[in-house]
Amino acid sequence: MSPLVVNLWGHLGGGFGLGEGALCTARALRAAGLTVQLRHLPLATHADGAEGAAAGPAAAAAIDLVHTNPNVLRQTDGLAERLQLEAPLRIGFWAWELEAFPDGWEVGFSGLDQLWCPSPFCATALGQRSPVPVTALPHLIDWQRADRLAQLRAGRSGGGEPFTVLYAFDFWSTRGRKNPDGVIEAFLAAFPAGGALEARLVLKLASASQFPEATAQLVERCAGDSRLQLITNHLSAGAFDALYAQADVVLSLHRAEGFGLLLAEAMAAGIPTVASGYGGNLCFMPPGSAVLVPCRRVAIQRSEGDYRAGWCWGEPDLEVAATALRRLAEHPDQAAQLGTAGRRAVRQALDPAALAAVVAERIGCLLRWGGRAELVKALPPDHPLRRLQ
Repeated sequence: MSPLVVNLWGHLGGGFGLGEGALCTARALRAAGLTVQLRHLPLATHADGAEGAAAGPAAAAAIDLVHTNPNVLRQTDGLAERLQLEAPLRIGFWAWELEAFPDGWEVGFSGLDQLWCPSPFCATALGQRSPVPVTALPHLIDWQRADRLAQLRAGRSGGGEPFTVLYAFDFWSTRGRKNPDGVIEAFLAAFPAGGALEARLVLKLASASQFPEATAQLVERCAGDSRLQLITNHLSAGAFDALYAQADVVLSLHRAEGFGLLLAEAMAAGIPTVASGYGGNLCFMPPGSAVLVPCRRVAIQRSEGDYRAGWCWGEPDLEVAATALRRLAEHPDQAAQLGTAGRRAVRQALDPAALAAVVAERIGCLLRWGGRAELVKALPPDHPLRRLQ
């Protein structure tokens, strides 16, 4: 007898939200004792560094888990045709950032037995029109990497360097939602030019070459102030880790967020975090674990991507954000305490055993449905899913 096999279909090159999320789900499936066969769905919009995807003949799978959004499948030429879904059971994994159900995604429910998503915030929005059960499965980050980063940061000399604020976003996630302009404004309010506090803002912009006009606007916005450092080229995982290692705080003044993987990784590494107190990041970011910037619920003024005018998101209070940044720079002891509290909170919220239990329960529900007992019988006697019979 062999373990239950899951085909995980996703953008396994990583380096952006949907791709990294699929790798997180693979960790959670394996933690639950499932055998995962990786099935890569490449996107021309992002660097393709997929490793470990299955090639050649594959074992018969009980479940196809499709880890991408319906609009991505619909709008990307040839992507839907790559899906060879033959397993008797099917799960979708979607990520969404607004309170309203996204236009046109209903077609994606066809054939699904369950829908998973990365946060209760997502589940509430997607559940409004879902004909199948919706479950929040938060992303299981790479804890070995997080621990390495924490150790690396602990070994920093800490002398002579300016207070470093790190911000990163992908243009495909939209400038309006990720709000780099608000980040720049809050930083400049916290650290006026010529002030006593020496600080810098590192802005990592992904997919910049595909959005030349928007990139040029941000370059112009930062011109004349050497403390505003833009990085527009693609970085390897190691190079991005180096950014984490030098950061004194990670900042996100998003207007909407489905999960916030960058924030979770930062907190897991012990980096103090300042973020909008709105969206999916609240599932791992309780009060006291980070600085939660208050947000006003406002209507979107201009459609951008899938985010339509008239729908609502949160507008962060930039003055509060600026005050928090300045306080952390002036009081490194408080910053250290916040980093410790954040790491502890994420360790609890994104614990591998806890997330594996969520996977086991949801898979168990599928296996208990009529006609599927044979899948359970094929499992080894000591397999953790046996207990769900």
